[in-house]
Amino acid sequence: MENLLESIRAATAPDATEDARAAGAKACRTLLTALEAKAGEPMAPAVQSPTSPGSAPVTATAIANVVAALGQLPPEQLLDLAIARLRAALPAGGEGVAPVPLKFQIVQLPRVGGRP
Repeated sequence: MENLLESIRAATAPDATEDARAAGAKACRTLLTALEAKAGEPMAPAVQSPTSPGSAPVTATAIANVVAALGQLPPEQLLDLAIARLRAALPAGGEGVAPVPLKFQIVQLPRVGGRP
């Protein structure tokens, strides 16, 4: 999170370079995506339709930004996102297969050598 904020600070400096401004804009988009994410739903940037004017194809940089944003999330929120994605993959109206508990059988071994 601090890296994103530092990128924004550098981008808003009066003498910021074009690269710094571009990095700041990407950091802003990443933060916006994180803030708009709903609890329990996967965090994904809004994807424009390929036919909409001004849309850009998904680039490696965009993917890297999303991965970087996910790396900034606390583990609990990341797990919540993963669980939500897995639940969304379940068939409609189904709860899935109930897990079967493990069962262990304890076997008493005979004592050897007469020691208690």
